[in-house]
This record gives sequence, structure tokens and C-alpha cells, in this order.
Amino acid sequence: MKKKLLNYLILLACLATVSVSCSGSAQAAVLGDDYPFSWKYGGFGVDPWTMYWRQCTSFAAYRLSNTNGFTLPIGYGNAITWGNIARANGHRVDMNPAVGSIAWFSAGVNGAGHMGHVAWVAEVHGDQVTIEEYNYDAGQGPEKYHKRSFHKSQVSGYIHFKDLESGTQNGNPTNSSIKVGDSVRFTGTFRVTSVSGNTITSQDLAGGTPTKHNIVDPSPVLEVDAQGNPTSDQYLNPGETFTIPGNFKVLAIDPPSDGILVQIGNLKTWVTQSVLEKI
Repeated sequence: MKKKLLNYLILLACLATVSVSCSGSAQAAVLGDDYPFSWKYGGFGVDPWTMYWRQCTSFAAYRLSNTNGFTLPIGYGNAITWGNIARANGHRVDMNPAVGSIAWFSAGVNGAGHMGHVAWVAEVHGDQVTIEEYNYDAGQGPEKYHKRSFHKSQVSGYIHFKDLESGTQNGNPTNSSIKVGDSVRFTGTFRVTSVSGNTITSQDLAGGTPTKHNIVDPSPVLEVDAQGNPTSDQYLNPGETFTIPGNFKVLAIDPPSDGILVQIGNLKTWVTQSVLEKI
């Protein structure tokens, strides 16, 4: 009886405060509606990260703090701005989900409103992602908890503040098994950042703002839609999505930047290690 009472008191504490770290909360699984009780049922209020209660941004900031152990800096604003601000602050934003990362949706993407949307990634199974979120009305009403699953490509990006998956450190993936001479392939889909003549760049491939070292020959790439299906025109413009089929040889590795040099078409290009998997 005492043990049951203690467990009950711990549960109440988890619901009532953001300062309690609940046992097992860092595991790769759906955690349920653990949003603080007073924020969930209170009136108008602002959380410690200056987000309004019961909005998607507040829930995401709360999860990052309570589960990931990451404090979101002040100034991230509406969900639509999160990805760009995160990149500017040096955080990786790509199309590779990880447990504990933030799924980021631009306006109109996968049901997001005009101010965008953010959610916390709870599970990743192959190409399927399960997210937990607030204020996504799927019939339960606004400003409420919700969870859903979909193909990993149906987002604008995944923000890696401080992921929870094994094989990550400080929000960055460790993939030290890849060595020079290995064969690798690209995983996921990528968005075009810029087009210049017959070349393109992608922040997703570069792992940040592209430089002259991240220029890509688009001739081997395949333009796809939000579901990963090839499109009919195959003319890439900024904001459009593509995949890179085929196998590639690792030419060089730069551990400090987590970069790998491969040749795509006629150009040798540095890409972030997280977009590759060893064959």
C-alpha cells in the first residue's frame, strides 16, 4: 500500500511541475499527456520559454526540458520560425528523425496552420515516425494532447537539439563505423536550399548553412513529393524535395565537422554524416 501511495504521489508531482524528472521518461516510447496539470487546465498563461500554454510550441519546449534535459532559449517564437532559428544557432536540421528530436512543419505541411507546427518525436520505426503534440485538432478539440504516426518525409525537417536515441551525443549522431573506402547510401529526403546554374545546395545535406564545399550536382538526384513519390517535371527549385539514389564511395572524412566527402555526379561534395548509412 505504501509503495502504491508513493507511486501515486510521484505521478502527481510529474503532472504538477516541470522540475521533476520522471523515472523512465527518456526511453524511446510514447509518454502520453504529461503536460503540467496547471498549464493543461489553467486559463491564459505563459510558460518559462515564453510560449503560450497548450500551444504546440509550449508542449515541445516542455518535453525538451523535462525529458531531453535541454532548455530552449528565449526567442524561438511561432513554430514556423523554429527550424531556421535552430539552424542559425548551430543545431542540425535534416530529414532524419530521432527519438527526442522536434518534428518541424512549415505552414500547410501535414496539416500545419499558417504559423507552422512543432511536435516531439516519440518513436521511429524504419520510415514511420510517431509524434506527440498539442493543439493539433484531429477531432479531440483544440489545445489538447494528440499523437499520430506518418512517413518520415511528411515534415519540413527534424530539429536535433538533444536527441535521446542511443548512438547520439549532445544531439549529434555518432556513426564512427563509416570509414574511408566504405560504400554508403543516402537516407531520407532533402530540401533544395538554393539553385545556381546547374548546381544546387541543401541545408539538410550540409548539416547547416551550405558553403562552397557543399555544392551538389543534381543530375543523379530524383525530385519527389511530400510522400516520397517521384514528380513529373524533375526540375528542382528552392524548397522542393529530392532523394539521391545509388551507392557512393567515401572519399574522405572530417571528424570535427562530422563531414564525409562523396562524389555525386560530376562534383565531389561534403555532406553531414547523419544523412548516410553504411552498406
